[in-house]
Amino acid sequence: MSRMGRLVVVSLLVLGGCSVPSLEDLEAERGVRITVDYSPSFKTGCIVMRTQDEANPANFTEQTVESSALSRQTPPLELRALRRGDWSKKVRVTLTAHEQTCAGKAVDRVELVGEVGRSLAAVLATPDVDGDGYVATLGGSRGGTDCDDGDVRTNPSLPEICDDKDNNCVGGADEGLTRIAMFRDADGDGVGGEAIQHCVPTSGVWGYATTGGDCRDDDPAVIPGKTDVCDDKDNNCDGATDEGSDKNWYQDGDQDGSLSVATVKVQCGQPDASYRQRFQSEAFDCNDHDGNNTPGRVESCDNADNNCDGNADEVFPTKGTSCNLPSVSCAGTWACTGDQVAVECNARAPRLFYPDRDGDGDGDQNATVDEVCANETPQVGHVENVHGDCDDVDPAARSGLAEVCDAIDNNCNAGVSDEPLSCGGTLRDVVSYHLSSDSQDWRTVAVGQGGYPVWVAGRAGKLAVRKAPNLKFESFSYGDTANPSPPDGSPPLNTNHCGDHNWTVSWVDSAGSVYLGGEGGWVTKHSGTSVVCAPGTLPTTDNITGMVGFESGGVTTLYVSNSGGHLYRWVPGPNPFTELHNNNLNYYGFHALREEFLLAVGGGTGGGSGQKIVSYAVTAGGPATPSTHTLIPNNVGGYATAVWMGDADKACAVGDDGAVWRWDGATTWDKTDAPSAFDFTSVVMRYDTQNPQNPLNEQCYMVDKRTGGTGGRLHRLTPYGWAKGPDLTGSLANVPLNDIAITAAGDLWIVGEDGRVFHYPEP
Repeated sequence: MSRMGRLVVVSLLVLGGCSVPSLEDLEAERGVRITVDYSPSFKTGCIVMRTQDEANPANFTEQTVESSALSRQTPPLELRALRRGDWSKKVRVTLTAHEQTCAGKAVDRVELVGEVGRSLAAVLATPDVDGDGYVATLGGSRGGTDCDDGDVRTNPSLPEICDDKDNNCVGGADEGLTRIAMFRDADGDGVGGEAIQHCVPTSGVWGYATTGGDCRDDDPAVIPGKTDVCDDKDNNCDGATDEGSDKNWYQDGDQDGSLSVATVKVQCGQPDASYRQRFQSEAFDCNDHDGNNTPGRVESCDNADNNCDGNADEVFPTKGTSCNLPSVSCAGTWACTGDQVAVECNARAPRLFYPDRDGDGDGDQNATVDEVCANETPQVGHVENVHGDCDDVDPAARSGLAEVCDAIDNNCNAGVSDEPLSCGGTLRDVVSYHLSSDSQDWRTVAVGQGGYPVWVAGRAGKLAVRKAPNLKFESFSYGDTANPSPPDGSPPLNTNHCGDHNWTVSWVDSAGSVYLGGEGGWVTKHSGTSVVCAPGTLPTTDNITGMVGFESGGVTTLYVSNSGGHLYRWVPGPNPFTELHNNNLNYYGFHALREEFLLAVGGGTGGGSGQKIVSYAVTAGGPATPSTHTLIPNNVGGYATAVWMGDADKACAVGDDGAVWRWDGATTWDKTDAPSAFDFTSVVMRYDTQNPQNPLNEQCYMVDKRTGGTGGRLHRLTPYGWAKGPDLTGSLANVPLNDIAITAAGDLWIVGEDGRVFHYPEP
């Protein structure tokens, strides 16, 4: 009885005298259902099922499933093992698979024990992968007779052929076949490499050849006698690779049609589109980065080897040689023209440079021009084509500069200063009744902190003050003739004076009072209304040469130097004087900006040791420690007569024989040569602390005491040299000038012999 996917084999037993039961009853009461799985490729063979009574093995039945049935089935099989009625209920079932037929070799066997009414399952190993009807050998007693179940050309039924296989599965390949001399042909190109003894292969079997000599038996593109191609192989086995092939590729980087030898790549195929192979006798490019350099190109005048003959511009032999043009002072050379087809003389007019010593960007209008040719370097400190500076050592004067009130021709307008400004006056004599006497030899001038009052003092007890702008001077001079109504409207003489003393130095406090020092050590204070001539003299009677004061916390402290080299602290009140130092020098000038640091100038007591400058470090209420400074590059005879500090590290000092010294905060002073060796008497320095960019900063104003028809002069020294103006020429009589003072705003006061007082700006 069969169903789809199943083959059921049933043995029927007929019992006498009894009714015959149905098939379903026999299966339920007597049968044992068995499921058998096996290899699906097992189509040619036989499965034998033997059923035994477990209680009496002599009782058995056998059932078979032959190849005719297996060829129509797919695993698994469902079988029914039936027992006879007189058997016990437990049975032993043995399943045996046979190769080819039921009499063939048993390839696998399974025994099962079961009871009636129950199901059993079995698996038989019956592989026949190549479907040739023979089961693969499985080892031991199991398996069939197919020695290579993956190849239909091997099984026991086949004859042996020459194919390197054991076709008949008797244990050897190609046994019994005649062997001849052959060659191993691994690449199948018909020519072998290794020599061997082998049978003649069956048609369709490759790997052997009757001809040898293949030099590379793993590549069919390599064989003796083959045409050699460019493939990096010895195609014809002659020992050479790619013979006769041009494998050199060159790049044309600048796309001018010529190749660069340096870019060669040796290979069979073209590296990329920028490479090509060289034509026979083609010249290489000498510069493959420039399309103007190509073999055979016409030579241009461009400093390049255009035709690649190893020379640049060889058709222009004069190039680079010297040449001149009639109208040009600078020589030139023959150079390439702009179109690069010829040469021309490149001589050009020189560049014109002018000295600019003060660095204001404007060259000296009176200087000789410096012609600078193309191959020359301009001198340091020169500017090109700008030369309107009327005073090239003064950064406060140049062409185009705005005019300011300073008595200087700032804009270089033909020597005219301060135009068109209204500066309140010019630099001129101060006309006042009390300043007009020839007997008034003014020696010192001092101004208040705001520019007023202005005190002048001199020999024989002369003393006068201007208390405000546009006022006349008021006199406190000893020995002047009283006039109740001076003709110019000046106040009448005030007889409140301190007698006949030669005043030499002065200082004005914040209240407008003047402190005076003079010959014989005399000192006093005058308020402008009254005077107390005490304290009289210093502890020594040497002439007083320097005075500077400071105010702090309601206390006024003055420092005083004298010609005997003494330094005193003067605090008005009881016991006012304290000697701070006694130096073996004659002091003739003294200044300071703060009490802790003082500068004094003078010379040796014998006068022959040259000019001297000393600084003092002063402790509050204590002594003063001196430091002697060095004057470079060389000292000058006589005495240093005046010194002025413009800032904490800027000062000027002057002296006899035209000596001028500048200081930058160190202990050395640099000498500047004066126009001539006249004797300077006083100096001030301009320094605008509110405007560090003021061009007048660090400029020194000084006066001298010349006589002999020229009289004293006002001089101005910038960091770059001796500047022009403010000019006193034509205003002076033949008198020496003794002192100069400057205000924070830049106003100037100058005093001299014969009652002469000068002021800028004076209406």
